[in-house]
Amino acid sequence: MTARLYTRTGDEGTTFCFFLNKRVPKDHPLMEFLGTLDEANSHIGLARSLLPQLRELDELNTVLTSIQRLMFRIGFLPSKPESLSEDDITWIEELIDKYYGEAPLKSFILPGGHMAASQLHIARTVVRRAERRLVSLVNEGLYPKLALKAINRLSDLLFALALYVNRITGIEETPV
Repeated sequence: MTARLYTRTGDEGTTFCFFLNKRVPKDHPLMEFLGTLDEANSHIGLARSLLPQLRELDELNTVLTSIQRLMFRIGFLPSKPESLSEDDITWIEELIDKYYGEAPLKSFILPGGHMAASQLHIARTVVRRAERRLVSLVNEGLYPKLALKAINRLSDLLFALALYVNRITGIEETPV
């Protein structure tokens, strides 16, 4: 027998939430957050595929892959609290310092530049949306507070990485 991807169990607009151990509407706040996190993760994957083949950007592909894995761990937090720690926050902050610290901005910029940088800007805005979704979940006790810190830092990191890609590819930022 051939395996099927579809189950038909969600045809009425509900899905099973392992954390809550029950079926919930697909627009439940927890599902909205997890879906937004998934969307951001996909944008990061697209950004990875758009990275130019430059020696200076080889490490960035590895960093982005690690970020994608971290985002999955953030998604698992309600059922696996040990999947995120303060060490992860420190790692993100070190990356921000590394990639942004070389050439900090002196004014606001328009998102854009190289296609990979532009895609990282899109991923950043989707992560910001995930953060807005997460606030109510944390306030209702449905999600650990540490996730807010991680998501907040991740959007900063994606911004720093977009700037880095533009800098390495020789594309100047456009001031507002």
